Amino acid sequence: MLKTKYNIALFLILILFTQAVYALDGDANFSYDHTGVSQEDQIRQLISTANTTVTVFYSSHCSSCSRVIPFIENLSESYPEIEVQYYDLYNSTENLTLMYEFGVRYNMHYVSYPILFTGDTVVLPGMSPIMENAGDVFDSLDKGLIPDTDYEKQWLTEDEYSQEEDLGEDILTDLSIIAAAGLLDGINPCAFAVLVFLLVSLMASGPGKKVLISGLLYTSAVFIFYVLAGLGIMCIVGFSGLSFYFSIFAGIVAITAGLINITDALQKNPEASLSIPASSKGVIGRFIAKATLPSSFFLGIIVGMFELPCTGGIYLAIISLFSSEMTFYEGVPYLILYNFFFVMPLLLITFAVALGLSPKFVDFARIKYRNKLRLVMGIVLIIIGAFVVWWQI
Repeated sequence: MLKTKYNIALFLILILFTQAVYALDGDANFSYDHTGVSQEDQIRQLISTANTTVTVFYSSHCSSCSRVIPFIENLSESYPEIEVQYYDLYNSTENLTLMYEFGVRYNMHYVSYPILFTGDTVVLPGMSPIMENAGDVFDSLDKGLIPDTDYEKQWLTEDEYSQEEDLGEDILTDLSIIAAAGLLDGINPCAFAVLVFLLVSLMASGPGKKVLISGLLYTSAVFIFYVLAGLGIMCIVGFSGLSFYFSIFAGIVAITAGLINITDALQKNPEASLSIPASSKGVIGRFIAKATLPSSFFLGIIVGMFELPCTGGIYLAIISLFSSEMTFYEGVPYLILYNFFFVMPLLLITFAVALGLSPKFVDFARIKYRNKLRLVMGIVLIIIGAFVVWWQI
């Protein structure tokens, strides 16, 4: 039975890794007409006529785009003489390149999707600007009022004039939120308890240097597993085109996990309902008992597998936002940042113990404050889950 579980676990890891590698290798769905004209010439030709047409960039695996595209299609039916070009960015590096070239042409410091270009200066970035202004833009195009730089100023806001500064603030805000979510998710009893027992065992059998290296190997393995798992999930969601349904599912999972954590905290349950399964603790215990450097790394992989149900609420919710609002490549740096802060508490504990802090003190603090941590975690999970569901609806 144990061997079967090992085989199943290994199979799941291979699937996640394969999906991640496949995603990084995906260069398909080219949209250009290769008839002897170079890509650069085609881009120049498209941009040269952009001021009298409407150009829309979107992703077929983006929840916001799934609302914007039908809206524009319905709108364009009322203006049959206006040419509308649609470019799907999903798995198309050529369309992505074209979007960036349009960004340069329209003096955009940052380009994301969905986005609409027309006239000499008209740019509608995002779902809300498109929904609110596309009707007036089409009407102006139809009446011949566009292109006209002076006339088009009505669609330029103060925010767009200070776009570079706002972009820096937006990115900083996004990074701060992701880092905070990862750090909060990382403060969980599951990985803490295993690391503490590992360090106690190592301190009894080896010098401080070995404790430090083993702790770093354990933490690195947890980090690698979670990054690969996240890449695999993002790839599967993107490939299936079910980002909307996945986001709703992830939001419900986060809310449910939050309610369970709050219930455990209020009832002061010694054993968390969302924790590493008891059936796997024997396997983990055997790796801890070995107290070797290789076993520390494999222990991190195993703990990553078994603690995913314990920490998966926030992670799934964050991944759902990545999948619905970003391309795969845009989401990868954010995913790595999230997981770096996710393992930050493990790194701090490792260095603290290596410098002389008793692992037993860490374990004492973990037990003493676990109910408060569960309560805080539960509240945060409900907030994040509700936000994800609200964002999609």
